[in-house]
Parts: sequence; C-alpha cells; structure tokens
Amino acid sequence: MVLSAVSVRAPGIINGHGVVLDSSGKIIPWTPDPTQGYDQVMNLAWNYLVDAVPSDSRNGKPAYYSHSYTVPDTQEPSDWPHNPTGLYGMLIESALKYYGYSGNIAPVRIAENVATAMISHGMTPKSSDWPNVPYASGDAGSLTYRGAAYGEADGVGDGTGVIEPDKVGEMGDAWLQLYRFGRNTDFRDVAIAAADALARHVRTGNSSQSPWPFRVYADSGLVREDYCANVIGPIKLFDGLISLGLGDTEAYQVARQTAWNWLMTYPMKNNIWSNYFEDVPIQPDTNNFNQYSPMMTARYLLEHPELDPDWERHVRDLIGWVEGNFAISSYGANTIREQKSFWYPMGSHTARYASVNALLYEKTGDVIAKEIAYRSLNWATYMARPNGVVIDGPEVNNQWFTDGYGDYIRHFMTSLGAVPTWAPNRQSHLVRSTSLVNNITYSLSEINYSTTDAASTEILRTNFIPASVAVDGLELSQRPDLTQPGWIFDPLQSVLRIRHDVGTKIQVLSVNTLPNITTTF
Repeated sequence: MVLSAVSVRAPGIINGHGVVLDSSGKIIPWTPDPTQGYDQVMNLAWNYLVDAVPSDSRNGKPAYYSHSYTVPDTQEPSDWPHNPTGLYGMLIESALKYYGYSGNIAPVRIAENVATAMISHGMTPKSSDWPNVPYASGDAGSLTYRGAAYGEADGVGDGTGVIEPDKVGEMGDAWLQLYRFGRNTDFRDVAIAAADALARHVRTGNSSQSPWPFRVYADSGLVREDYCANVIGPIKLFDGLISLGLGDTEAYQVARQTAWNWLMTYPMKNNIWSNYFEDVPIQPDTNNFNQYSPMMTARYLLEHPELDPDWERHVRDLIGWVEGNFAISSYGANTIREQKSFWYPMGSHTARYASVNALLYEKTGDVIAKEIAYRSLNWATYMARPNGVVIDGPEVNNQWFTDGYGDYIRHFMTSLGAVPTWAPNRQSHLVRSTSLVNNITYSLSEINYSTTDAASTEILRTNFIPASVAVDGLELSQRPDLTQPGWIFDPLQSVLRIRHDVGTKIQVLSVNTLPNITTTF
C-alpha cells in the first residue's frame, strides 16, 4: 500500500491545474458539493464532447475522429498518431453506461457515429489474412484508418497496414454492445467478423508468445510484435457472442479457453503485463510493463468471480503488483503511472485502479479498499476543468480523448455501481445493470426503463422511497434479499436493488405516486 496518512477529503473540480491554495498557501482539495463531484466530472466531460469539442479545420469533423489529443489551452489538435479503435471502444462503453445513469441519449449517438465511421473507413480488406477487422491506429488528421505511417520504422502508431488483435477484440465487444442496445445488425456483423478472425488465428502461446501477437500485418499475417498480455477484450467478445448464440460459437469456445488458459498460466503467474498502447515503439523484449492489462483483468474477475475459484487472491495480487510498480502517493492518494515507456501518473489510469478497489470492497467488504478507491477517484477528478476540458495528468497536461473521456468516464461509472452512495444524494440514477439499459426516463416520483435481457439485476439510487416495482406490468415483491426475483430498498442510503428473471420493462413508483389505471367503459 502506497497511501500516505494525508486525507484527500472530497471529490471536486478545480481550476484545471490540479491544486488550489488556502489563505496560508496550503494545498487543499475543493468542491462545491462533496456528494456530486463524480457526477459533475462525468456531466462536464460528456457535455464537452457533445457541445464544445473543436472540429478539425481540414475535414470539418469533431477532433476525436482524426486526432488522439488536443492542446488544452488552445484546443489545437495534435499531429500525433490517432488511436481510433481503442478510443471508440472506450467511448462506447462509457456512453452506454452513462445513458442508464442519466437518460442522456446524446453520448450514445456519438458512440454510434464513431462506431459507424470505423466500419466505413477503418477496416481491413476482405482479401486480407485478417479480413474485416479494424485498424488500431491512423494518421493524424485522417478520417481513414490504415495504421499510422509515422510508425513505419519503429512501430509508433503501428505502421501502415498493421493491426492490433487485442483492439480487434475490444472494438468487437463494443460493437456487440451497440447491437444489443439498438439492434443495428451492421454492428452485429462486424462483431462476428472480429471474433471469426480472432478464433482463426488463436495460438496456444507460451511465456514469450501470447495467443495473438501485439502487432501484425493484416494482409499477409506477418507478425511485427509477438507479445501482448491484454486478452480480456477478445475474451469478452467471445463471451458475448456465445451467450447470444451468434456466429461460430464452437470455435469461439475453443479460442476463449485457449486464451484463458494462457492468461492463467503465464501473466497471472509471471506478471509479464506488457504491450497495450498504440503509440510506443516496438520493444526488443516483453519488459514494457503497463497497468492497463492487469487492472482490466482484475475488473473482469471481479465482475465474473464464478469463472475463477481463486478470483480474490488473483485480484489482490494484481492490485499489489500495480501498486508496487506504478503507484506513487500524491496528496494522500495512490496515483497510477501509465507504463514504463511513459512514466507519468494520469487520471484515467488512477480512476481504473480506483474502480477495481471499489469493486473489491463491494465483493469483500474490505473498507481499506474502499478508502483507497475514494482517495484515488478524488485525485482523478482534479484532471477536469469547469469547462469540460479533461487533461491526462498534471505532469503531461495534454487533452487525450482516451485518457480524458472514454477511458476516464467509464471508471467513474464502474465505481458508482460498486458504491452507489457515491452517486448524488436526493437524485435518481441507475448506477448499474447486469444487462444493458436501452430506454430510461426519470421523474421526481417515477423511474421507467427497459433492459435488453429479461434476466437482470439493477442498482439505483433514488430521490424517493419506492412504493412498488413492476416488470412488464406485474408487481415484484419487496424482499429481505435477492435470492429470488424482487426488490430491496435501503432507506438510510436511498439504494434500490431489483432482480427480475423475466420481463424487460421496469417501472418504479414512489409512495406518493398512483399507478396508471386504464378503465374501459
């Protein structure tokens, strides 16, 4: 544990420089309302992307279509290689979670638009050895993604014609979630194509060779860089398609088990968590460790503990390894550096680490993990400015669309799902669903929403005391637990938990609301 004894007291938004001084010159945190800091950060970030993000003067599109980051103060786009696939996958996850939380459909429309742009302008040819899959990188300023020419010599931005199979899995999973949300079959079809390519190319792997290479020339299948520990994206894609019965599920089962066996045999034991970021040069070995892969693996284990009988030990080991290799104490919080090749603490990575600790608290009741999560999330909020500009970190001070938006927002949503009382008091928000929420409306005394799956569990923080919960018009029973379908409400925390095994349309009414009754005369 790296934490110091100094307490970071409250989440908040300050002037964008990461600190604020009191009259004595002491650095202190600040917030207008301690119960709304995380909510404000998410709202400001999405409002910026929806309404204020600059367009590239060369193509007229919002900058995130063709640039990885902008300069915060000038809003000028950078000429660094773009990372569309990783970014778009993150934005899609953040948008879908935020929609259930807020009822704001605008971020989902951004997610659908960038997902469509990738299909139209960023896919490998059908004749390729890796056909119909997305390129991870693109040239700065270009709306067509084919790998970045910047990396022809050293691999930064992959190089023209090079893909990253782990991003194929992450984007495929994101496309699948958009399909489940809106039933757009274009998203379903490209998700299946991504899984087909991954299943066809899976390898048994060993200590120096992962199930899929990190970088590979799509047309020829020639490997450019052999090792990548980030296999959770492909595993999640396989999980989703298998559960829906889509595509070649038998091949997906085999490929998923191959990747899982490798994960548990090698990186889970030897901690070679190398290679994820698109803009690093090709490494001569597997020593460019990062925190992304172990923390996303830990999150997956916490969300699916039934898949690993030793999940708690594995999660604690992963957290400990990241703390030992990437954490640095700052103002009482553990802040997390990105990777060995870019040795800076950053908001998104600190928020990811916080969300894993929040999930660990939820599963085990470990109050130390909760405190660690709270402090780290608080530190991460200080990357946000009141105008919605979010910097990557106080030492780097660039406005990356991954680190400030897609990757950043989703970890706050994961944390609120684990600790619902971190959502604002006296407001109503759905903070987590085991399904996708594809329609939701909030009012002062009523919440109506629908889920894509009939069997699902939701967690909400409400601004009222529920009187009834109905699914497809049939009332659920209030119960002491959720071992059966029903609902439970904690009046001290204003937290409502609902389990339904059939039906997708849920109505929550307050004690002061009369049900809608239709009378036929």
